[in-house]
Amino acid sequence: MRVRCGACRTQFEVAGAGRFACPVCGSVNVVRGASPQDQEMGGYPTAGGMATEQPQPQPAPVLPRVTCPECEFSFVVGRIAVAACPNCNAEVPTGQETEETTE
Repeated sequence: MRVRCGACRTQFEVAGAGRFACPVCGSVNVVRGASPQDQEMGGYPTAGGMATEQPQPQPAPVLPRVTCPECEFSFVVGRIAVAACPNCNAEVPTGQETEETTE
């Protein structure tokens, strides 16, 4: 069974329930039985059959990169139509459309 140290968050293998010292920091960790009724998540018992895995982080959105026609400096832009080159301050069309709000 793989557990995580409560002090330094290092994951390590244990044979089952019991008290185990972390191989990295030496903190003693108490491991309870592997049945769903005995497992805890965040200090609270989990419901039987409930997944205890944390959701995977979503990948960051890929931001568009443009190249300045004046100095050929390449940089990342947001959702704007024209950006100022951070190297030479020239106006660089990004090809992005901006959301225009009309009131």
